[in-house]
Amino acid sequence: MTLSKKKQVFIHYFPMFGCICTGIIYGAIGIIALLSFMQIKEGGADESSLLVFLDDYLAGKILVGLILLGTVSFIIWRLFESYTDPYKYGDGWIGYGRRTGIALSSMADAFIAYSAFRVLFGTTGIREDGNPEEEREMVTAVLDMAMGDVLITLFGGVILLTAIVQFYYGVTSGYRERLDIAHFRAWKKRLIHWIADIGYFARGIIIGIIGFFYIKAGLEQDAGRVVNTDKAFDFLGDTWSPLFILVALGTISYAVFMITQAITYDVDNEEELEDSSPA
Repeated sequence: MTLSKKKQVFIHYFPMFGCICTGIIYGAIGIIALLSFMQIKEGGADESSLLVFLDDYLAGKILVGLILLGTVSFIIWRLFESYTDPYKYGDGWIGYGRRTGIALSSMADAFIAYSAFRVLFGTTGIREDGNPEEEREMVTAVLDMAMGDVLITLFGGVILLTAIVQFYYGVTSGYRERLDIAHFRAWKKRLIHWIADIGYFARGIIIGIIGFFYIKAGLEQDAGRVVNTDKAFDFLGDTWSPLFILVALGTISYAVFMITQAITYDVDNEEELEDSSPA
């Protein structure tokens, strides 16, 4: 389904705005993670903790509101993209698989939007130091329900599947049809693909760790197993410090790519119609 030119101008702002907000969040998380590693800051390398920190300031409240709008816009675009298939993935098993992957990739944005909403309206007990106390309380409540352990295990499985989608994007450069960069010089295109691949791998590692521990929480019926982004970084630091640094830098790389994608987003997959002369 190809958008009309009038709609194209309007709809372009959804992914563009969403990519910018996502880039801001993950750039800040990567920087906070590095500061924590150097013991300059104590924890807080988590999406929710970052939003709570920002909410302490007037400018921060405005930014949290913009992030909420941006993530909701991106979720709407992702679902629209999955349904209308502007990149011509098709209706076969592979096509539906890729389109489902697009929808799944919005899960992390949904968590951010949910946290931003709660922070803005003061209905959250999220801690600035990155401790996943609230998440663990929610999981405890679910585990007390009938088949709650199954629900948490399945939820962890969905998160793990989302991580696999991130790795798939990195391996296959599945984002390339969204980039209007055909007219860029070769070295610029290689650089963009390089930072994107590193970013998707780093994001996949963090999401994968979170999913793994949600599965453990369900199987062991222990909410204390649940981790968020901050504690996933801690796990990496406890396992192998160099990997912590690489993933933190990769998270910043992902942020840079998202900003780049916002600038070059091709909503209608019409890159081939662009001027192919070098920039």
